[in-house]
Parts: sequence; C-alpha cells; structure tokens
Amino acid sequence: MITNLQTLRWLRVMGGFALTSIVSAADLTIVRDGRPAAVVVIADQPTAVVNYAAQELVYHVEKATGVKLVIVSEAALGSRGEGTPPTRIYLGATRAAQTAGIAVSSLAREAFALRATADAILIVGHDSAGDPLERDTSAGTLFGVYEWLERELGVRWLWPGELGTFVPRTRTVVAHAAEATIAPRFFQRHLRSGLSFSSENPALGFTPKAAEEYARDQTIFLRRHRMGRSEKMSYGHAFADWWTKYGTAHPEWFQLVNGKRGPVKSGARFSMCVSNLELQQEIVRLWQAKGGAEAKGRTYINAVENDIVGLCQCEQCQALDGPPPPDMLKFYSAKSKVAGTKFVSDRYAKFLLGVQQRAARENPNAVVIGYVYFNYFQAPTSGVQLNSNVLLGFCPSGGWYPRADDEHAWFKRQWSGWGDTGARLFSRTNYFLDGYCMPFIFAHQFADDFQNEVRHGMVATDFDSLTGQWGTQGPNLYLLMRLHNRPETDVEALLAEYYAGFGPAAATVKSYFDQWERYTMSNRPLIAEAFEKLEASRWRSWAKAAHTVYPEQCFAAGEKLLAQAAVAAKADADAAARVDFLRIGLEHAKLASRVAAQLTLADPAATTERGQRALAELLRFRRANERRWFANLNHEAWVESMSWKLSKETRRAPELYP
Repeated sequence: MITNLQTLRWLRVMGGFALTSIVSAADLTIVRDGRPAAVVVIADQPTAVVNYAAQELVYHVEKATGVKLVIVSEAALGSRGEGTPPTRIYLGATRAAQTAGIAVSSLAREAFALRATADAILIVGHDSAGDPLERDTSAGTLFGVYEWLERELGVRWLWPGELGTFVPRTRTVVAHAAEATIAPRFFQRHLRSGLSFSSENPALGFTPKAAEEYARDQTIFLRRHRMGRSEKMSYGHAFADWWTKYGTAHPEWFQLVNGKRGPVKSGARFSMCVSNLELQQEIVRLWQAKGGAEAKGRTYINAVENDIVGLCQCEQCQALDGPPPPDMLKFYSAKSKVAGTKFVSDRYAKFLLGVQQRAARENPNAVVIGYVYFNYFQAPTSGVQLNSNVLLGFCPSGGWYPRADDEHAWFKRQWSGWGDTGARLFSRTNYFLDGYCMPFIFAHQFADDFQNEVRHGMVATDFDSLTGQWGTQGPNLYLLMRLHNRPETDVEALLAEYYAGFGPAAATVKSYFDQWERYTMSNRPLIAEAFEKLEASRWRSWAKAAHTVYPEQCFAAGEKLLAQAAVAAKADADAAARVDFLRIGLEHAKLASRVAAQLTLADPAATTERGQRALAELLRFRRANERRWFANLNHEAWVESMSWKLSKETRRAPELYP
C-alpha cells in the first residue's frame, strides 16, 4: 500500500527523461552542484543486506553525479564534526528508524518503508540474514533502495552489466517527500536463470571465466528488478520415481492404459490414477513426515503430475471428468502431445481438492500445488469449485507467440476460467525459451497476457527460462522485468523507459524494434510451417529452423535502422555504445542464421565440412564479443548441439577451438 507519496515527475521526451522538480520545504538535497550534501547511515552492526544496499545506493548516486557519498555507522556519525553533510540517508533497522516510529518487526517479508523527516530520509525494510543476492533472503531495505533510485534518479536497468545500467546524469539530486510502505506485488517473482544450460559442444558457448562473470552480472541484474520470494515452496513433476518406489506394492496408484497399470513400456513416462484415495493419502502422509502438519504459516504440498498427458482409463478417473469443450483441440497442431487425448481437467481439479482437504484436517494452512498442463490445461467444465489453498501453475503446452487474435483470446480465457474455480494461480509458462538468438519480438502480446493474468488474480510467477538474448530481444525482456514491479503501468510507458537508454537514438531504436515485432507477428504462418516441416522444437532445437524463419536477407532492414541510430547517437558516448550493443546482437543473429542454413540437422545433405567456414566465423565473433553480454552463449550452445551437424572439434573447450 502506498500513501501520500509525491513521486518524481518526468518530462517524457524521445531522447530520454528530463528531470523537473519543485523543491519544497520537505525536500532534501543529496547532492548539490556536484558536491555531497548527504551521508549514508547504517546500524553499528548491519546485516549483509543493508551493507549491500548502501553500496548499491552509493554506486548509483556516483554514476549519476560523480559524487561518492560516505557510508558511516550510527555510532560514528556523532563524532564526525562540522564537516558532515546535513542530510542523512538511514538504511535498515537503525535507532533513527525506531525514533521515527518505523516498527521493523511489523513489516512483512521483503517489504520496506520510505519515510522523510526534516533532515533525513529513511529506507527501512524487512531484512533476514543471508546473501543479499539469494532469492530466499528477505531484502526489504535493498528493494527500498532500488525503488528510491528509480523514483529519484530515474535509474533503469536495461540488461546485465555496466552498459545496461542507465542512470541520467545530473549535478544535483533532491529527494522528494515520501511516506510509503511497499511490498512486492507477487509473493514469488522468479525467472529461471538459464545459467545451467550446458552442451556436449562447449566450444560454442562461453569460456569458463566469461560464464562466471556473466552469471554474477545477471544475478545482480535480476535482484535489481526485485526477483525473489517471501514464501518458500518446492514443486515440480512429483511422481517421476514413484513406479520404482511403489509400483510393485501399489500398482493401483498408477495409470490404467489398455488394461495395464503403470508405464506402457519399461522406462516410459506415466501419469497417476488421480481418483485413487490411497494415492491422495500417501501424498499427504509424506508431507506430514516432513513436518507439514506442525508448520506455522503456509505449508506447501507438491502434487504436480508427471511431465506427460493424463492417461488413466479407469472407471473411477473417467467418472470425475467433465464434458469435453468443443474447442479443446482447436489451437493445437496435429503433432501436439495433446492431439487425440481425452479432456481430463476436472479429474485433476478434484484430485488437487481431495489432497488439499485431507491435508487441511491436519493443518488448515496446507496449500497443494498442481499444474494446469497438457490435456488438463483448459478450464474445467463440471462446475467444480476449489479454494485459495489450491495453487495452480498455469503451464500451457501450446500457444507460443505470435498468436492469432482468436487463439490469444482463448488462452486468456483459460486463465480466467481456472480463476473462477476459486483457486489461486501463478504463471509457469515456457514462452521465454522461444526465439533462439533471433530478433524475435512479441513484447506487446506477452504484456497483454501478463496484465490479463494480473487482472485475474495472479499471485506469483515462475518463467522458464531466461535465455539472455539481451542484444536482440530487449523489449521482451525489459517488459518481463518491469511488469513484475509495475504490473498495471501502460506498456508504452515501460518501453519508453527502455528506449530512453539510447538517448538521441531512442526514436530510431524504437522503430528498429517495432520493425522486428511486425516481422515476428506477421510471420506466424511461416514460423508454424517451418517448425513443423523441419521437425524443430520451439525451445530445444530452434537453430534447425533459424535460417528459414530469419533468412540472411531479412536482416538488411534492421541493419539500416541501426546505422541510422548510430548516427543519431554519435554525440552521446553511452547511447552510442548501447546502439552498438544492438548491432553486435543483430550481427550475431545473422551469422547464426548463415550457419543454420548449412549445418541444420533438418537437411540430410548437411556435412560438417560444408558449414566449417561459417561456423568458424561465428565462433570467432563470439570469442571477440562474449563479454559484451549480448547473449547467454551457453544457451546458444545448448540449442545448437541439438540442431546442427557438428564436428568433434566443437567438443573442445572454447579457448582451444578452432
């Protein structure tokens, strides 16, 4: 909740943001005409979170003004004498915060308070022990600092690293009166980092030291966008090893297919017999064995079905099913895993409700987690009612962007349909695995999806995964970050923040990405046909089809616009460097398209010799530019190893190839 908050007012211009302010009696000067007018004050024994928050505050103020503020403890403050700047910025649980009436113990996890007095600004959050960059560390004070930096300095984090940190330059910083208590909108904000992508062809990816440095910069970047969570929960496909554990003693807990219980063949995936009451009881028993019944506050039960369609044909499961909707398969391809399956959403809804009700007898705070996925993705039709202690991960197995209008509307209806059952929902989509390293822009359609989910009660996120294509997919990724903290903000306003980082070239960069978004959205039929014909996956083997969706000649229009942007930005060193960052990303995509045309596994005639020269050029480019962070090159290596005809030489360490 935000109360009586006077925010920084910005004059929006295409070349950037111009600060306009009226200094009132309540305003406090931090830097005046390039000289420090404030000191940062922390407790005598601060937490690691507060120490890091102070460093982040000082770093960004210095980047804006050239002035490095001093950090002192409360005990040292009184001994500094007449030379001490008049304004204090108190961070964390200080004595000053207590005197100002801020009860730290009353703040929710990850929440923070912003306050101003006659001579001080106070940023005080709920902070726990632990690494400030770890998502389970409550970092309220750090989040408060980031909020303050955005409001008062206009800081925007465009992509990981120094170049992606946009801080408008100024000689004077004035902090405006503030009275606010703020907590993250979603109890979990999570983007799977993509840092674990690996390949049997490491020569295609980062060198080890670059990978380590990239991981650090990306982790910092995600924390600056307030990724984290206030509640711990563990979930995922819950029953993958249950056949081995329970198949002999309890075959009745497993799918019945063609008269046989369990996997249809040895080693195959299997679904559960979700109508079986003993199965539900065993799930609850395992939760109890981990202390769930005695837990204080919410306690979570993982009941997510295995990574397979719901297959059980037993009479009891089928009796739980609702009538199949007539449009169940309308937006799935004939080759989809869902094609030809039975509609089973109602049985899974009732299964989750059964587990939740059993657990509630032991602990009313028990929350059961399930996915809506595959043939139990579409909203139920039987009228089943769930409750807020059923938490559903919304995990479409289709609906990749770009979508046709009717398809887009259909997927949005499924969210609201599940919401109408009374369950709580979190976004658990795979859409950001799409696009490889290409300028694959779906920013507006994604934002419409996200904001629809917010309007219909989204409580958390878990996006799979962040592939790190900062040089080619910036608008997608910037909206993904910012919507977590500004979910109701106009999308064009958020994109304007991104483009402002390109200074005098902002308008041309906007035209550049608008051009690529038109290309992506208008080529929906081409994309669908290419992936089906070439038997490529949207998330695993995109590089099999990259040359078909993005043929080499398609890059000319983008190159022309970036050349214009470079001319517009030449007088602004930072803006010019950011335009060049986009050029690097586009050049890399073009080189990758060229390699794909010669090495794609979709072409039986492909040979390592045919693509050797083009691949060597691509990898030289990666080595020369890998520390620009235009892309997570280990993601590229992961995709390419499943897409291209590669020689044994690519199995060498990157620094040893070619």
